[in-house]
Amino acid sequence: IGMIRFTPWEAVVVAADVAVKSANVEIGFMDRFSGALIILGGLSQVMTAIEEVVKYFRDELHFDVCKIHKS
Repeated sequence: IGMIRFTPWEAVVVAADVAVKSANVEIGFMDRFSGALIILGGLSQVMTAIEEVVKYFRDELHFDVCKIHKS
């Protein structure tokens, strides 16, 4: 399970699109009103999806991004 929180909250729609196009993952939950996104899949696939989302937001959209934490 991968969890991401976005501000502005509308960005969650873009993130979900990037995630499912970059790895074999499913959207477990997406709330465009709070900016919450939960990604489901195998560990390596979820990590790939999250890394690609962060990379896209940092490099293409020029957002400030946080480090990825794995627990």
